[in-house]
Amino acid sequence: MLLILLIWMALLEEAVKINMGREEKTNLITDDAEEADQKEEVQNVAVLAEETCTDIADSADSLIRVLLMDTGYQSYYHQKVSVICGSEEVTYTTASPELSGGMLIFPEQQNGITITSIERQQGNPAYRGCLEVRNTDQGLLLINELPLETYLESVVPSEMPSSYEMEALKAQAVCARTYAYYQIEKGTLKKYNADVDDSVRFQVYGNTAPCDSTTNAVRETRGQVLCQNGELIQAYYFSTSAGVTSTDEIWGAAQAASYLNSVPCEFDQEQPWSLWTVSIPWRTLEDRCTDYIKDTYNDEETTESVRCALKTVEITRKNQSGAVTGLHVAADTGSFDLTEEYSVREFLSPSGCTITEKDGTVVQGGTLLPSAYFTMKASPGESILIYGKGYGHGVGMSQTAASEMAEQGYDYKEILDYFFRNVEILSKNSTDN
Repeated sequence: MLLILLIWMALLEEAVKINMGREEKTNLITDDAEEADQKEEVQNVAVLAEETCTDIADSADSLIRVLLMDTGYQSYYHQKVSVICGSEEVTYTTASPELSGGMLIFPEQQNGITITSIERQQGNPAYRGCLEVRNTDQGLLLINELPLETYLESVVPSEMPSSYEMEALKAQAVCARTYAYYQIEKGTLKKYNADVDDSVRFQVYGNTAPCDSTTNAVRETRGQVLCQNGELIQAYYFSTSAGVTSTDEIWGAAQAASYLNSVPCEFDQEQPWSLWTVSIPWRTLEDRCTDYIKDTYNDEETTESVRCALKTVEITRKNQSGAVTGLHVAADTGSFDLTEEYSVREFLSPSGCTITEKDGTVVQGGTLLPSAYFTMKASPGESILIYGKGYGHGVGMSQTAASEMAEQGYDYKEILDYFFRNVEILSKNSTDN
């Protein structure tokens, strides 16, 4: 019996050892699996840092990549970026270790991604879609990527008052969509890994909250673009006409685009911006003349002694619709000619001055003259009085005219057909074939 008992106890001890070995092996397998999962998770994060928003986007819609400028729209590069993603606020600089790999991606958030280091008209902007923070030698680049139709829901109320007639809003949506797709195809900002920026250089993409009217206008025209012979056009638009629209010749085009004929526009001639006046001090123009001539010199010692005494400012050329495209400026230290609509409007900027509109409303001037449709009367040594018409570059569709046309019963297709010649509205999908 004793022998049997000893054998039984030995067998039991061996069974316990075997079982303990099995448990230990199982624990080791579990630990290895967890460690593998952790490594895989870390690896996935590392891969994600090398991807773009496009790679992780879960959308069947076309996407657009918007380069976000700094406060005041002065630069594409940010020296510091502060972001609220979810409930946490984080700040990065070019030296942040998180950006050592070159890029961070913030995925889309239910309430948007707020950038507290940027100020816009309505405070800190919040963006739908995802956000890329790219580290460069010049600073940080911010790129917001989102579905193009979602982008338009913010662009349309930023570019046209949401109170405008629905058919005008739909015409605006088609123009904005066409313009966006055109820029994507053109690749102007390709070197920044973006399609457009958020300034007036492209289309205003601010922090204006989407409105029911403008959102409906975008959705009811979903995918619709303006084309000529199956190709996207440059669907320009502006605020208020001078009684006639212009062509792209104002920007130096050798020949006007066939769809941008100058057309008469009386629909918006009761609007406040259809007529305006502003007086610009002679001293202000002397300062700009001095700066212009200084920028022409490369010798800093020469520029230090330059101080212009302005002699004359004369209109030298107008295009077929009457926009000023040539301005001659003469001073005692030299003279120069401005030969583009934008440079003319910039030199005659009413910044710091007040503008009187047609209805008597007085507003503060901005960085550009309201339009290039003007005449002027000079009082040397005192001021130049400018009599102007319209607001904006004058090319393409007048937004205030579009709203008035809608009130008169025009639908959005008729509005677009009035301002753009020999075009058709197509679905973007059909232009991709």
